Amino acid sequence: MKKIILPLSMVLNLVLIIYLLSNDCKETASMEEPSHLVAANHVVDEKGLTVQPVNITMLGNSITYAGDWQQLLGRKDVFNGGKTGWTSQQLSWVIKDFIVPNRPRLCFFMAGINDYTLGITTQRIYENMAMIMDSIHRVGTHPIYTTTLYQEGNMERNREIDTLNAKMRSFCSQRGYDFMDLRPFLCEDGDILGEYVQEDHTHLEPSAYPQWAKAMRPILKKYDLD
Repeated sequence: MKKIILPLSMVLNLVLIIYLLSNDCKETASMEEPSHLVAANHVVDEKGLTVQPVNITMLGNSITYAGDWQQLLGRKDVFNGGKTGWTSQQLSWVIKDFIVPNRPRLCFFMAGINDYTLGITTQRIYENMAMIMDSIHRVGTHPIYTTTLYQEGNMERNREIDTLNAKMRSFCSQRGYDFMDLRPFLCEDGDILGEYVQEDHTHLEPSAYPQWAKAMRPILKKYDLD
């Protein structure tokens, strides 16, 4: 009789242990689920601002980062994807982080000035930017090319920037992408206006950003996001 009871007891104990472990896993999963949902439903941009939902992404370098886009546009669905000091090629790396998971309806993209500072050629910058615009489009987001701005007083570089913007205008026309020209809002006679640029001749004064936001509004209206 003892030979029968001992194996039976061991089997019952094993069943009990399996049941307890299974029940504990279910409780743990149940406890973790709310925090997971919170993380999934709240996106935090590069400035630490919560964006929900993400309808608009601003992709660019420090000039983009400096904009208080939610305040400028009067809305909470704008993701600031500005990366200080980054080149056009580097910005291609964050499409998988800023665009793919959030699937914004629009992505306003501006870059290039850091490339020129590093001596990268206009042709190479153009190729990088064209690749980024196509990559944004492939994930179902409308890409908007935002013209690279001038460096105050650097007329030789500014003519290279004109060449870049002209090449991108043609590319956007061929692809059917939006082309947003900031020059009528911030520039005059082939140079950026001094009132809109800081002492480093590159970064923008706060007064420039409302003009930038003004340039965005027709495109927002085009996509029923005004």
